[in-house]
Amino acid sequence: MTAIPTEPPLAGWRVGVTADRRADQQADALRRRGAEVVQGCTMRTLDLSDNVRLLEVSRALVDQPPETLVLQTGMGLTMWLDAMDGIELGDQVRTALGGCEVLARGPKAVSAARRAGLVVAWSAPDELFSQIVDHVAATGGRDTLFLQVDGTDEEVLAAPLAGSCREVVVVPIYRWALPVDVGPAEALVDAICDGNLDAVTFTTRQAAVHLVQIAEARGRRDELLAALDGVRVVPVSVGPICSESMRSLGMTGLVEPERARLVPMLDALAEVASARSTG
Repeated sequence: MTAIPTEPPLAGWRVGVTADRRADQQADALRRRGAEVVQGCTMRTLDLSDNVRLLEVSRALVDQPPETLVLQTGMGLTMWLDAMDGIELGDQVRTALGGCEVLARGPKAVSAARRAGLVVAWSAPDELFSQIVDHVAATGGRDTLFLQVDGTDEEVLAAPLAGSCREVVVVPIYRWALPVDVGPAEALVDAICDGNLDAVTFTTRQAAVHLVQIAEARGRRDELLAALDGVRVVPVSVGPICSESMRSLGMTGLVEPERARLVPMLDALAEVASARSTG
């Protein structure tokens, strides 16, 4: 008997993609699952690795290593060390960091630390920065803590740690900004508000923040958030950090994978689509 071909799980679904990094890879994976993809990048990464401030912070770290280093992202640590290698300061930075207590937000930061020869003393169980803040406070605070930020507002991240640390020094490696051309993101906003999409994926919290900012600039913030309710349009989060921000913005009915990675995120969306098609 000839097998009846099965339809891919996202056939008939139009899915918006807000990502900057790995956007094409995500779009290809969605198409393999049958989706029509609408790309509307909402952010870009500004490389600060050749910034004078990063050099000053790195030299200060070498001269007087801190008690603790907080790693937000693996990409940030890799960019930092690559930049220091470029000016022949990398080995000194690694040596200084080797004597620090290293706290990591998630597995990517842990992996990057290990590749750099660093020992991670503790990592946040749910990959949440708030858990790092709580851990530092619960373990008696710190004298000097260096904080590798993840592209969001430095003060928002440093302020909670300042309550239990004598000094918090920010390590600025990259930051997020709106895309140079916001046209595709504006089109994505309109497609969501006008009911022309079935789902939208978010792989960073800042992508969600920027989408709402772009909608607000178009006078459609309330429409956007009302549409992203899990019924009209499904907001799809890569993991808990992203979900926390999305919910705080007012998105509801989120789809989130058990494991915070791209492929599980797309699989989770496919499961929702399959359930709806048979429901």
